[in-house]
Amino acid sequence: MAVVHHVGWAVRSIDATRPHFESVLGLAFCGEEGFPDVRVAFFGAGAASVELLEPLDDKTELGEYLAKHGEGIHHLALQVDDVAEALNEARRRGLRVIDTAPKSGARRTLIGYVDPERADGILIQYVQPTLK
Repeated sequence: MAVVHHVGWAVRSIDATRPHFESVLGLAFCGEEGFPDVRVAFFGAGAASVELLEPLDDKTELGEYLAKHGEGIHHLALQVDDVAEALNEARRRGLRVIDTAPKSGARRTLIGYVDPERADGILIQYVQPTLK
């Protein structure tokens, strides 16, 4: 059974958004990671977490998403034991998977995405924590 791992939140600027998440929402900042096309900041939110996602270029997938949809929830991440199996199961249930195989994610995880057009408009990310 999958459980909520985190919510991905697309923002134009982590630096501009971080004070709101800390001071207004009361979430604890837990660190950052950088990738070639996105900067990610992590906030504790009980058993789950929130990831702020800032594109490093407007021409990336996330940059184009922000231009079309604006800031806000980008994806819902569900923790599973096996991302490959979760993607296969999603396919068997009639969903279109974006990733045919797991790929590396933030914080030493494996991830895979399901197309939002067949998942009630929400981008679903399966997350499998790996050994540290």
